[in-house]
Amino acid sequence: MLKLSQTGDDALNALCYIAEHTPQVVQIRDIAQHHGVSESCLRLIIADLAKARIIETKQWRWGGVFLIKKPSQISIYDVLLAVWEELGIVDCTRWTHCERMQNCYSTHILSNLQRGMHSLLKMQTIDKIIKK
Repeated sequence: MLKLSQTGDDALNALCYIAEHTPQVVQIRDIAQHHGVSESCLRLIIADLAKARIIETKQWRWGGVFLIKKPSQISIYDVLLAVWEELGIVDCTRWTHCERMQNCYSTHILSNLQRGMHSLLKMQTIDKIIKK
C-alpha cells in the first residue's frame, strides 16, 4: 500500500503553494512558515524538485523559487519520484527480484494494481489539487 511520507506531503504542499503564487517568485521561508515545516528540511525538498526540473531557484538578493512548468504539466507521480518517495505496493512490484515470483499467484494482480496506481498518480496534477 502506498503510504505518503512527510517528505512527499511537504513536497506536494510546497508545490501547491508555489503554484498558487505563480508567476511570483516565492521565498522558501514563506512556504515553511505557511505549512509549519522546517526551512532546512524544505530546502532539501526544493533541491530535489529543482534537480527534477519542476521548479527553479534563484539566488539573487531577493531569491526564491518558481515553477518551470505549468501546474497542469506537473503530476503527483513526478513530484513523488523527485523526492524519492517509495511508490511500490510490495517488493515484487518495485522491480526487485523475488525468489517466489515464478510460483506466486498474486504477482500478476499486484503488478496490475501497481500500474493502475501509477496511472492515477500521473493523471492527477498540481492544478487539480489547488482547484479543490
